[in-house]
Amino acid sequence: MNRRTIPSLLLLASLALAGCNKAAPTGATGGRRVAIAVGEQGYSPASVTVPAAQPVTLVFTRTSDQGCGTQVVFPSLNIRRDLPLNQPVEVTLTPAVGTIAFTCGMNMLRGSVVAQ
Repeated sequence: MNRRTIPSLLLLASLALAGCNKAAPTGATGGRRVAIAVGEQGYSPASVTVPAAQPVTLVFTRTSDQGCGTQVVFPSLNIRRDLPLNQPVEVTLTPAVGTIAFTCGMNMLRGSVVAQ
């Protein structure tokens, strides 16, 4: 495999886990997990819809060393996490009804969690 194949495979795996922008249930606790790939073009998926008032774990995986996706920031929640290359980073939330924005550390890449 060449150097470009591995990040491409990781991106495809992340997208497959994300499934059609829906959160998938996991475990006996009823918590949900959503995989979000972070590439040089932004977040994929950029918006996820989850049930309100239920815990959800967003799993961010930075798949490119290009761009400004080295951090994810949830400004309204005062959450900031570093995103090491090709390592999943979990952020667990229990969102109220509404939209929670997330960005890169430079506020250029943008995404959202929509709780219904």
